[in-house]
Amino acid sequence: MDEYVNTVAEKTGIDPKTLDESLRRINDEEYKKVGVNPLRWAKTLEKMATEFQGSEEVILDNLGILMEIYNQEPRVRPGARAILEVLKRTGVKMGLVTHANVDWTWKKLQYSGMIDYFETIVIADENGHKDIKCWQTAMEDLGVLATECLVVGDSLNGDIIPTAGIGARTMWLHNGSSWSVNRTGAVPESTVHLGNVNELLSAVEALG
Repeated sequence: MDEYVNTVAEKTGIDPKTLDESLRRINDEEYKKVGVNPLRWAKTLEKMATEFQGSEEVILDNLGILMEIYNQEPRVRPGARAILEVLKRTGVKMGLVTHANVDWTWKKLQYSGMIDYFETIVIADENGHKDIKCWQTAMEDLGVLATECLVVGDSLNGDIIPTAGIGARTMWLHNGSSWSVNRTGAVPESTVHLGNVNELLSAVEALG
């Protein structure tokens, strides 16, 4: 998104901060309508083009920069792989519940090697939203009750609030995402706050 903003700003002379605010605001609005379908970006730019008349062509023609999101190998957060190794060696059952385009999800997991750590992977419909049914499916796949689960996630509405509501222990990685959508909602009182992923093992140990 930063690369897109900088490119368009350079070609049009529009203030980068103004472009960035528009891109993020409209993207959030489109997310509520169409989920995480990659087509959301085209719809976002179409609306942006109406806000910056005279620069429509540049705004629309640089869609490819945003679509590169789905071709690049994702960065793995420092320490994440080591944590998963520890949990795997201790026999902890691990499942992944994610909300993304299906093809991109499998690419990310294969590129990063993360696919080997999870006994079940549940992908929420890209045209909708992650909900409690997705989490219940994962729990059923693992053969565990909600009260036997620890859910770690960066999205309050998608991860933390629904699973805390059915009795799971929850840890919110509040620095895991800068996307405002993931930070919307009230944090359940029992939820443990994680500043970064490297705090996870000590937080788990503290649970007793």
